[in-house]
Amino acid sequence: MTTADGGDGAVLSALSHWQAQGLSVRLVTVVQSYGSAPYGVGTLYALNAQGQEAGVLAGTCLGSWVKTRTGRIKERRVAVITAGSADGLDLPCGGRLEFLIEDNPDPDHVCEWRMALGTRACIRRTIDTAGGRPLLAAASAREPCRWTGHLWQGIYGPDWCLLLVGADAVSAHLARIAQTLGFSVTVSEPRAEHRAGFPAGLGTVTEAMPDDAVMALQPDARTAIVALAHDPRLDDLGLWAAAPSAAFYVAALGSAATHARRCARLLSLGLDPAAVLRIQGPAGLAIHSRTPAEIAVSIAAALVSHRRCETHARTDFHAT
Repeated sequence: MTTADGGDGAVLSALSHWQAQGLSVRLVTVVQSYGSAPYGVGTLYALNAQGQEAGVLAGTCLGSWVKTRTGRIKERRVAVITAGSADGLDLPCGGRLEFLIEDNPDPDHVCEWRMALGTRACIRRTIDTAGGRPLLAAASAREPCRWTGHLWQGIYGPDWCLLLVGADAVSAHLARIAQTLGFSVTVSEPRAEHRAGFPAGLGTVTEAMPDDAVMALQPDARTAIVALAHDPRLDDLGLWAAAPSAAFYVAALGSAATHARRCARLLSLGLDPAAVLRIQGPAGLAIHSRTPAEIAVSIAAALVSHRRCETHARTDFHAT
């Protein structure tokens, strides 16, 4: 079981799965990042005694280096290692990373952590390398991550979610890309023939109407919603519920003229003008995309841009 999914929930799920099998495991956390290092503070990476990995470092050269270094740590519950030119590893970016290594973290603690994130709350996790059980507490997304050299306080939010209205070729390509970006994908598609043709393994497909799907998801600041149904009756329903929500990105496919008509319809139905202005249309970055795959790439790029803008605006928050 190896996954490159960057979501904290996916890493913790893998960790729990391995522990349930009785495997020896290690949890690795980036606690310090210098220069243009490729992984942010708070990034999680897990591995087990069979060499399986989970997290964004899985399958990378840096992940292999960390795996080798952690293998040299003997009989230490918690340890710290650094990666950089002075440590025998020249990162392409010239940066340096500091890792906190936890040997066989308490399974009950990992389960409690997973359950807390499952409520879509922000969590502060505190661990002291000098000893003691790690602590979990409710936190604000604006709290900073802190590393003193022996005390780590990480702020973790729930996994990123993407709701797609409509199941078609663009949705399939976008779902596939979004999963590699750490998004949990849900597709709202009331049309049976479209659901039948949607590839398996690209997220949860529901026959719920788009507005019901939005409300069931309870969008928060780590949720994006994109209307791709090519049917105003479905797209408008989803946007009606999504635009006033806390979702960090709300968008719809279609030309500028189509979007203008869409906004006029939503305004005529009484949707608040400020909410209508939140809807990006056409969805995606302007890269002259034409094919379904290209359109999906442009929307995925917009998701990354908006996600990074949000998390950089509060640079103290760990974004997986």
